[in-house]
Amino acid sequence: MTNLPTSLADAVAAVEPVIRRHAAGAEHNRVMAPEVMDALISSGLLRMWVPTAYGGLEADPNEALDVMEQLARIDAATGWVVSNCVFLAMLPQFLPEPTRARILGDPGLVACGTFVPPGTARATADGYVINGDWSFGSATHYATSIVTLTLLVDDHGDLVLRDGNPVSVVVYFGRDDVEFRDTWYTLGLRATGSTNFAVKDLAIPADHAYLLGPWEPTGPFAGPLYRIGLIIDAIRIAKVGVGIAQAALDDFVELATAKTPAYTAVLTADRATVQERVARAQALVQAARHTIRASVAEGWAAVQDGGRITGPRCVPMGLAASFALESATQAVDLLYQSAGTTAFRDESPLQQRFRDIETLRQNAIASWSRYESLGKLILGRPSDWPFHQL
Repeated sequence: MTNLPTSLADAVAAVEPVIRRHAAGAEHNRVMAPEVMDALISSGLLRMWVPTAYGGLEADPNEALDVMEQLARIDAATGWVVSNCVFLAMLPQFLPEPTRARILGDPGLVACGTFVPPGTARATADGYVINGDWSFGSATHYATSIVTLTLLVDDHGDLVLRDGNPVSVVVYFGRDDVEFRDTWYTLGLRATGSTNFAVKDLAIPADHAYLLGPWEPTGPFAGPLYRIGLIIDAIRIAKVGVGIAQAALDDFVELATAKTPAYTAVLTADRATVQERVARAQALVQAARHTIRASVAEGWAAVQDGGRITGPRCVPMGLAASFALESATQAVDLLYQSAGTTAFRDESPLQQRFRDIETLRQNAIASWSRYESLGKLILGRPSDWPFHQL
């Protein structure tokens, strides 16, 4: 049973002991522990961006993003899974009303999915027949609904083009429809369970699919939260990075005040080079956190009486996301380098923070490569990143 929290901070505090108790096992098993998922569902945190009309919180974006950071500070994989599920719970807004109400009204909602690589969809009289093998299916073993991207093909399997571009179809199906593939062997974020999953010749009803945008929110999704646009996906990824970096800073301070490096008689915390590095690391974490918070606050103010944030209006939040993730990674690198041989041991929390942030930074949605895409918008050119136009 899901009970919506009256305080997001209290909800995080309630799930923290469960997360910590199962973190090591989840890391080893490469999937979130069922006890943690049960606690997250019961907490209501997975419903932070579900409309109130469907029993969700429809939470202020910065407040929800702070939760994602706090969870990533406790455990990076949990922060990632929550941020991913919360964001994906916004995407049924473009489905017909009966279908989206059924998906989002489920009190055990766990919204999962991935858009890469695209599968294929062949149109039928009743909907589509889809095929695909998708990567990065975070927590899909627990999914109540799975969303994926497919490209429309004709009866011969050739791409259907519109204005020279493939037609993209977003489709929804269930956990029982897929074949899971044990592919998630990674440097970091191991406990996210982001394995591949595949379907073959799966029939999708027309009311479980929609063409990829642009769209205008309607009904329960007409509120400001849903006009903030898909750029919030990049922001929530970067926020997880900030949480990881803050955790690394916490770990390093604890280590530095207790460790005396070999062949010296000076505590790590009393070395001038370390003091300079830890200050720079904290400055980077602060800058990352504040640029996200400020850009989201500005976007939130703009959508109160305005349209969706798309195109050039994505630039401030897009830049904040790439800058914040880059800054968080730099902070962790500084701390890892300063911790000496302690840092590379399996029992060191800094080692896991390092592995997790290096894995997260490769996510294309908030990576350094988006600077070029955003630069195009600044210079009046069309972005090469399709989600800036949705």
